[in-house]
Amino acid sequence: MSYDPEKYRKKREKVLGIKKKGLGFGTLAMLVSLVIVTVLSIVTIPQAISYMATRHLDDAIFKLESNPAWPKSIITGINAMDGVKTIADDTHNTRLVVTYDRRMVKLSNITALFEQQNLNVTLLNQVNHRQHQNTLKKEEKDLATP
Repeated sequence: MSYDPEKYRKKREKVLGIKKKGLGFGTLAMLVSLVIVTVLSIVTIPQAISYMATRHLDDAIFKLESNPAWPKSIITGINAMDGVKTIADDTHNTRLVVTYDRRMVKLSNITALFEQQNLNVTLLNQVNHRQHQNTLKKEEKDLATP
């Protein structure tokens, strides 16, 4: 029977007073990779959720030609449509930004509502909601810097 050094290793280390210090390489590598994965997920998951929530949204920007302000009946009528998320007007009340889900509402449905009310409305732009938000942020940034 040959001598097996691994069989009595713990007993030898206990007698000699050898103690393990620190973390092993595998444990350290696992902790570092866990930190990296956690940080990357904290950074990317909110952006992915934001994209998934707004990927079907479009913004339509309308300009009112005739009246000085948007009638409240039009705003409530558009708000009552299924798929319309938000309605915002500018400071002069001549432009109206309608954010809608393009899967549920067609732009022609919104313009038909304007025609029913006999309003002279021009579609200035129809753009993806995220693109419009990025443009607004850039404009705010440009206005803030002299």
